[in-house]
Amino acid sequence: MIYEHLGFTVSDLDTSINFYIKVLGFTLIRKTAVTAYMHKDEDVLELMQAENPQKVVRPENPEGWLNYMFSGPGVFHLGFRVEDMDAAIKELKDAGGELVSEPIDYTPEIKFVLEDLESDKLKRVSKPLKKPFWRIANFADPDGIILEILER
Repeated sequence: MIYEHLGFTVSDLDTSINFYIKVLGFTLIRKTAVTAYMHKDEDVLELMQAENPQKVVRPENPEGWLNYMFSGPGVFHLGFRVEDMDAAIKELKDAGGELVSEPIDYTPEIKFVLEDLESDKLKRVSKPLKKPFWRIANFADPDGIILEILER
């Protein structure tokens, strides 16, 4: 079995398509009346139009966003790695992205690490490599889905 894509239900399909293209650089693969498949490199995202879209209640401050992220089970963010956090934030803001929490330095209390990883992507996930911490900030899409950016 191969992990293929991640899917989100959205309140307005065209608004979300435009956001993911303009702000995050995705490319539209195909679109129907109710779904859109997009990609960024080999990563695939499916957007599906909600049948009964409800008004999104967006938190008003960073603490509210953190509570929103960790309040219950479910998919709580989509993560993107960047090489330069400050440049990425400027680029995302310039493209219309909404920064919902400023960058923080996150030093994990790691209890297990799989060593001898060959993939650079997996090595960066396993533990901080360049510094003793990762930098993390959060943006939100039009429906309040958290888009985490990580400087690993």
